[in-house]
Amino acid sequence: MKRWAILLFSFMMVVTMAACSTGSGGSGGSGASGDTASSGGGGASGEAVELNVWLFTGTGMEPYMEKYAAEHNIKLNIQQQEYGDHHNSLVTALAAGSGAPDIALVEIGYIDQFKADESKFYNLADFGANDIMGDYLEWKRVQASSQDGSFIFGIPTDVGPMVAMYRTDLFAQAGLPTNRDEVSKLFSSWEAFVDVGRTIKEKTGKPMVDAANSVFDVVVGQATEHYFDDAGNLIVDKNPAVKRAYDLATSMAQEGLTAKIAQWSPEWGAGMNNGDFAVQMAPAWMMGFMKGNAPDSAGKWDAAAMPEGSGNWGGSFLTIPKESKHAQVAYDMIKTVLSPEGQLELFKSNGNFPSTPSIYDDPAIIDFTDEFFSGAPVGKIFSEAAKKVTPVYYGPKYIIVDTPLTNAIGEVEKNGTDPAAAWKTAMEQIERDLRQ
Repeated sequence: MKRWAILLFSFMMVVTMAACSTGSGGSGGSGASGDTASSGGGGASGEAVELNVWLFTGTGMEPYMEKYAAEHNIKLNIQQQEYGDHHNSLVTALAAGSGAPDIALVEIGYIDQFKADESKFYNLADFGANDIMGDYLEWKRVQASSQDGSFIFGIPTDVGPMVAMYRTDLFAQAGLPTNRDEVSKLFSSWEAFVDVGRTIKEKTGKPMVDAANSVFDVVVGQATEHYFDDAGNLIVDKNPAVKRAYDLATSMAQEGLTAKIAQWSPEWGAGMNNGDFAVQMAPAWMMGFMKGNAPDSAGKWDAAAMPEGSGNWGGSFLTIPKESKHAQVAYDMIKTVLSPEGQLELFKSNGNFPSTPSIYDDPAIIDFTDEFFSGAPVGKIFSEAAKKVTPVYYGPKYIIVDTPLTNAIGEVEKNGTDPAAAWKTAMEQIERDLRQ
């Protein structure tokens, strides 16, 4: 359902935002607005400034924003929705030219689409963002900015370096090593990963992963190019990395090595909790989700290195839509919450891995362990994984291309569709969708 919603509203955005680019709140250039409240909170007469903030669920940023608001005479209204609903609401508000918040969280899969219309956002460079962008990973700075770097759309939140969280109980039942270093060696390649899955399936009857698309997303995420090259040309049908990821995912589905459990479904958390699959592909922020949705599995998971590198899943940006009347106050909050010190606190409380590399060697990260994951040094493991992430160009139509591919994998997994036929259908659907 999430992916269908994303496809529909992503397409609506490309068409509708262009048509509505002159709507109220979207015009007037990119400079700092003259009607913003002064820096530090509170209006000129001491009354509280009211800020509306839109987040998708699970970010963990709310208490830090609330603390900042309490200290700076700000009345804070936070709206949280599920990932797809959140972005769809923002698309609708920006296209209509009314109803957008003062601060909006935008995930990496959407940022290039929103960057297509600068008139909808404040240029954070006008508030001094160039002075702090050196704190963030270079590839996150590129993602946050226009092609020439002059327009800064948002300040980076976290990144999503990937590791393989595995069930030690299922590995033991299968007669496999449970030590994280030995398991990492077992995962020497994706082909070796599949072989481990076959052993687990044979010995325990349990599949290796939740869904085939989990494998596809990680393998593609490790590539230096995805669906478009740096010039914006479509390369999905010519990119061997994409085809390899597709073949690996669909072959696992055909062999019964996937549990056929959709991500973000109620069954997903239950599957983690009950041990319905052996490995969860996990970015750092997934730790909070796993602990919240699979409490009975505490101590049954451990963390191993991902086959062939890391990959990145997620990471977002806090932006200020042009409708905000208090952009300076909003920027000051963003700057504080997403500072290196702020991101370190977010990592410790919610597992959000910082996009600020200056703190990667901080003892609070390097020495950070988690008993939920068998006392694994998750700070060190994710820090090492983050250094392996390769920056990649997504493009404004990324999700339009991604959706037919992930739907094709779902057809193979759930309906037994021939992988070659599903691939052909996906390529044809992509061509049609991109022509519209």
